[in-house]
Amino acid sequence: MAVITGISPESVFHFFEEISKVPRGSGNTEKMTEYLANFSFERNLEGGADDTGNVVIYKEGSAGYEDAEPVILQAHTDMVCAKTAESSHDFSSDPIELILEGDTLRANGTTLGADDGIGVAMILAILDDPKLAHPPLECVFTVDEEIGMVGADNFDDSVLEGRRLINLDSEKEGVIAVGCAGGIRVDSDIPIGRAVIRGMPAMVEISGLRGGHSGEEIDKPRLNALKLIARYFRELEKIAAFSLCDIVGGEKDNAIPVAAKSHFVIEEEDLQKVRDFTAAFETKLRGEYAGMDDAVRVILESGHTHKINVMDPESQDRVIHFLLLLPCGVAVLRDGRAFTSSSVGIARTGNGHFVATSLVRSASISQRDALADKITALTEYMKGNTVLKEGYLPWAFREESDLRRKMQDVAREFYGKELDTAIWHGGVECGLFSSRIKDLDAVSIGPDMTGIHTPDEKVSVSSVARTYEYLLKVLAALH
Repeated sequence: MAVITGISPESVFHFFEEISKVPRGSGNTEKMTEYLANFSFERNLEGGADDTGNVVIYKEGSAGYEDAEPVILQAHTDMVCAKTAESSHDFSSDPIELILEGDTLRANGTTLGADDGIGVAMILAILDDPKLAHPPLECVFTVDEEIGMVGADNFDDSVLEGRRLINLDSEKEGVIAVGCAGGIRVDSDIPIGRAVIRGMPAMVEISGLRGGHSGEEIDKPRLNALKLIARYFRELEKIAAFSLCDIVGGEKDNAIPVAAKSHFVIEEEDLQKVRDFTAAFETKLRGEYAGMDDAVRVILESGHTHKINVMDPESQDRVIHFLLLLPCGVAVLRDGRAFTSSSVGIARTGNGHFVATSLVRSASISQRDALADKITALTEYMKGNTVLKEGYLPWAFREESDLRRKMQDVAREFYGKELDTAIWHGGVECGLFSSRIKDLDAVSIGPDMTGIHTPDEKVSVSSVARTYEYLLKVLAALH
């Protein structure tokens, strides 16, 4: 039974609800590729899937537009899968449970998948409607954008004739994105030695943080759970002796981690001191981030004394110092916006290693690589090694854009004003397409969304309606 019927635009929300039933977490998009292939077959539209799982669907121009230059519409099919601690949702099989509250659409305890499911749904609605006025359309659905733009990176651009591309992966209505940062993933691996000691086991968990997209929210006062847990232990060592067992936190390299935990060992007689310190630490954080990220929780649990496997003292110092010193946050501002940044998104301990993943972003390739090298140098100083995953390119601003000019013409009529233009700090796939397709004129638009990459993800229903209507008017104007 449909949940979001009777709201405009019905076709867009119909398709969004349909794809919300299809598993499409990053790295698990096979059924979504199959859904799109069946969609095109059922409507006698040309197209198909490639070996990576990307899908292209073509639609001829409407009457009077047959000979117009094609337009590429592009969105990615995968979504970030994150859920609350209380949720039992299985992203590999369970449909996203949608909840409509007034003008807001959200999910029940999970990410909503509006990033970029709304973009996908808009394109499907356009493909499904025979009455719309538009040029020939080349609709590109890429996979695994959220884990390094894998689909776009492996896409064969020779199947496209268009040199005008509208990407539907932005999260702010009334803004035309005209550029974005590039990024590179840095995996730091620090070897750890082990020892067995007798003591009282304890576990500290930091949670309740707002988190968010590590590109678009990096310049906001958002706490990073992994950085906080390093601070916790750095300050605790002035109060009581302890031995670390592990540090674990974060789920996605492109999201600010909202929770982290660590198992460690203390002397039984120090338990009350550690409890008092933990409570004071939570109070201090809430005071420091009052009105910004002040729902932080710091919980301590303890067990009974026995023999436990812990890090040796030297390894413990290296892990704590590494997390403390690891660059995280905005490194360079330009025109009041993040230009270069990094964020540690994942940390794990196991098999004699501590591994942390950072995502470095910049509109400058040289700044991106310099900051990644800084993380590499720190890792090497801590006797570890780094692996740099192949990065994605920045999307450079195009001074002359006929597509942008026509979109502003439509905006003046539709919105009563020209739209703002922006260079996003988060990555969009336009950079990869622009680097390979000569003279590509690309823009990115989208409706208002908040909390992307977190279970607090929401999208404005009325903003979806306006953005979709604006997109249709833009297509009609592209003769």
